Amino acid sequence: MRHVILGTAGHIDHGKTALIKALTQIDCDSHKEEKERGITINLGFAHMNLPSGESVGIVDVPGHKDFIKTMVAGAFGIDIVLLVVAGDSGIMPQTREHFRILELLGVSTGIVVITKKDLADEEMLELVELEIEELIDDSPFESAPVVKVSSITGEGLDELVKVISETVFQIKEKSSRDIFRMYIDRVFNVKGIGYVVTGSVLGGHLETGANLYLLPGKGKQLKARAMERHGLAVDRVESGDRAALNLSGFKIEDYQRGMVLTDRILEETSMIDATFRLFADEQLGVWSKVIFYSGTFESAAKMHVLNKDSLQKDESAIVQIHLEKPVVLMNKDKFILRNSSNDLTLGGGVIMDIKPLHHRRRTPKLIQALTDLAEATLNSDQQFKIIKIELEKEKRPVFADELAELLKLHADELLDECTENNDGTVIIQNIVGKNILISSELQHEYETTIISLLQQHHEANFLIDEGLDANELIGKLGLKEIESAKIYLPGLLESMEKRGLVRKVRNTWSLMDHQVHIDKKTQQQLDWLETTLLTYNKQTPLNKEIEAGAYAQKISKEHLKLLLKYMVHAGKVLTSEGEYIHVKIVEEIKRKLIPVLIEKERGINEKEFRLLFDSTKNFVKTMIRILVDEGLITKSEFYIHITEKGKNDTA
Repeated sequence: MRHVILGTAGHIDHGKTALIKALTQIDCDSHKEEKERGITINLGFAHMNLPSGESVGIVDVPGHKDFIKTMVAGAFGIDIVLLVVAGDSGIMPQTREHFRILELLGVSTGIVVITKKDLADEEMLELVELEIEELIDDSPFESAPVVKVSSITGEGLDELVKVISETVFQIKEKSSRDIFRMYIDRVFNVKGIGYVVTGSVLGGHLETGANLYLLPGKGKQLKARAMERHGLAVDRVESGDRAALNLSGFKIEDYQRGMVLTDRILEETSMIDATFRLFADEQLGVWSKVIFYSGTFESAAKMHVLNKDSLQKDESAIVQIHLEKPVVLMNKDKFILRNSSNDLTLGGGVIMDIKPLHHRRRTPKLIQALTDLAEATLNSDQQFKIIKIELEKEKRPVFADELAELLKLHADELLDECTENNDGTVIIQNIVGKNILISSELQHEYETTIISLLQQHHEANFLIDEGLDANELIGKLGLKEIESAKIYLPGLLESMEKRGLVRKVRNTWSLMDHQVHIDKKTQQQLDWLETTLLTYNKQTPLNKEIEAGAYAQKISKEHLKLLLKYMVHAGKVLTSEGEYIHVKIVEEIKRKLIPVLIEKERGINEKEFRLLFDSTKNFVKTMIRILVDEGLITKSEFYIHITEKGKNDTA
């Protein structure tokens, strides 16, 4: 089954709606005002069952210049356009305007239908054909078939149906794996059923019972209770279908025109980077007030031209658009801009970044980066380039799933692109089952920074062989809140170890060539410090006393800390909460204390501990903490008890 939407375009009163009625027997002018005025005001919808068994959805757009925004909403998402030109009047202003809008929206497959054949003579029809040839020359429609019909007599309709059938099979089938998106173009309440919304499915697929979200908004979850495709109940709709959805949980007060239904919550935006082409006979400066249209969404906006100082007719530029209202868009979506008075279509373009930085300055570096992004966005074979640009913009390791979601790709598609087209600028790491991507340039920066951080650490701690652990490095690299970094960095450090740049020292990382060297002067200072700590015996030395002694030895506070740190790492001193006790004293305490604790089943209290060794309260508290940390004793509110490990330690 093909999933294709057919749309009309053309000037008012050229017979678009009559043509659809002749083809489908469905009158798209269903509103009272349309009947009274004899013109199409709202979008009309129908479907057409082809002889091949295929069914195509149809969107009929208004041709009046006052309803261009409605035309844009209808044209957004169509696959084949019927460009309608009346045989008795030829090309008219809205014919040209609709034609340019179709080009800008990326509609590249069309059929030119010359209507009202019964009202024009051969000479007039030939003249109209020449006008059409001139219009479509050097455009995506230059090879489009031209069919002459009369909706009144039926002449030419069979040929048109045949051409439509053939053209349908030229449309490339869309992926049903994309994100489901559908702009809502109609909402109505059906008695006994509830709210029903209709729209053209722009991407993905949806099955009955699936959850949906109405965005932008509060992200309230809805459910597709039932659905129809082209008037028939179905269990699944796909990209390219006209669909009607009966939604449970939908409230009319939550809905505003321009909202989109999605199968997952997508981030809203009010600023985009895009390419823009001006087709109006106007000149635009660096800043312009405009009205932005994409799908059914409409918003006042300001457009900032980034790579030019002015824009002339038929020129293109890279722009940043600041919207007054938030919207949910996707990269590569098309849009149309009209002037602030909404009486002139200026042009349109393609969105290339829905999450850009605010470009306050138009620097050469920025313009080059945006030019590269524009080139990649407009060329479907440059998907890898877009991946690379996005990675460079993120400036962090990124989960493949996360990047795929950002670029609206599937993770396996993204990984395939990186594997097949990688030029060495993107690194993929699979760690504990997670694929993480990072630009090679950023990884090199991380390695350089890690080496610099370890050098600084070793210079400040030259007596210590240990370096920094992975968590410390993550913090110093500014990646503390980045979940992917916690997985990525240990893998990077292991890679650096294999290349001989760093080595593992206990639970830390040091530079491969870092060695502890103790000179004669430093050894004398260490000997003095060890002797000093031993003299305190069953007392805890006060830090200020040690500092005073160090000062007399011409040892600074910072250097004293390093000496103490070295002695702890060398296993000569134990520390707890900033207090230091020589390991010989601790061992002596353990030899005397543990036999006592084994004999006393109830344990001993702190006072008994102090009396046992004629020591100070502070010393006892420090010793208790050390022995608890070693797992030799436990401390309840009043008593100290021996552990099994403590018993075995003396066995």
